Amino acid sequence: MSVLALAKRLGYTADMRKAARAIIIEDGKLLVMRRDKHGDIYFTLVGGVVDDSESIEQALVREVKEETGLNVTALRLVYVEEHPAPYNEQYIYLCHIGPHADVAIQDGSEEGFMNRMNGNTHQPMWVDGSAFATLAFRTPQLQTAMLEAFRKGFPTQPVKLTDR
Repeated sequence: MSVLALAKRLGYTADMRKAARAIIIEDGKLLVMRRDKHGDIYFTLVGGVVDDSESIEQALVREVKEETGLNVTALRLVYVEEHPAPYNEQYIYLCHIGPHADVAIQDGSEEGFMNRMNGNTHQPMWVDGSAFATLAFRTPQLQTAMLEAFRKGFPTQPVKLTDR
């Protein structure tokens, strides 16, 4: 079943904007994006908006590359999250990545441009899995689901997350 068919089955409509996010775990650490939006500091998963000309999976691979320099080698949809505008739907994938050096925002990316302007900065960083629960994570329902998955394993079928 395609991601869009799954979204329709879960009750989403076609006029909603979409975002793709990556859960990347390596050596017991989770890759997150530290955001400082004019003094409002919070954390999200790496990823971003899906352009009209690309699939959700293509957007995820592109966003991960732009925001970290990493190459996604495999991905599996684990959560579909209702999220406030501008990303009314978020598709969250468990991802595997290829061999790499350090993670870094790529200079030519939108995030690289925003970092140079200051005030709305992005910083990819690895956090120890045990510290994830204490982060000011942007979407609590996703944070809760991921904490449960760290203990019990990620779902084998995509799960719809909603504000509780």
